[in-house]
Amino acid sequence: MLSLVMLYATLALCSVFLGWLVVRYDLHQREPLGLMALALALGALGMYLAGCAQLWVIAWMHGRGQIVSNGELAAMAGASEELAKFAVVVAIALGARRRFNEPIDGLVYGAFAGLGAAIEESLAVLTMDGATGFLPAAEPVRLAGHLVMGGIGGFGVGFIVLRSRLAPVWITLSLLGAMLLHTLWDVVAFAAFDAHRASGAMKPAHSAAAIGLMLGGMAVFRAMVGVGVRATGVMLARAPCPDARPEE
Repeated sequence: MLSLVMLYATLALCSVFLGWLVVRYDLHQREPLGLMALALALGALGMYLAGCAQLWVIAWMHGRGQIVSNGELAAMAGASEELAKFAVVVAIALGARRRFNEPIDGLVYGAFAGLGAAIEESLAVLTMDGATGFLPAAEPVRLAGHLVMGGIGGFGVGFIVLRSRLAPVWITLSLLGAMLLHTLWDVVAFAAFDAHRASGAMKPAHSAAAIGLMLGGMAVFRAMVGVGVRATGVMLARAPCPDARPEE
């Protein structure tokens, strides 16, 4: 029992730390804890439903005598899981319009949806593999990876508050970028798993590719933070001051 407590407490601490890092990027009007918790919970639910959808498609393809390749598995995961996170951001944008009022909000809620998705996946993996008292090194990477991809995928939704004609472009590019990053990440992960199962060792090329994808995703995420913060600052600077009085 103590080992389980240590394991899940460590997972929770890693999640809280990553969530705190995301909150620090919200420099202007901080989002309510309740809405961020809702994004976290909906992200976990979306991940579960995406997993069910993937299993259904795999079973359907197997029933037709088709073998599902690693590339197809990766594409299914990238599309379904990033769409689930994206749907969370859209739901919050539509359901809490008064709070979803800054360009950076799409990234913030997308990141929390991604963190919730990662927690759900981590719990499923740890339960299936048999829990020990130590958090596997892959789990913090999983948490950070899903958070980054969720933030990238939801980033474009934040630009609807600017009522810009470019908002659909931002939304499309952000979502497709997250799907592509996720798919490539899973392609490398599946290839590394197969190689390890065959030879008992991880190939340097797989490690380099995984590191490169993670660093690239983090760089894109950080660049989007900069764009979102600047756009939010400009929007707030142009907004009329609520305390202003008309000249007499």
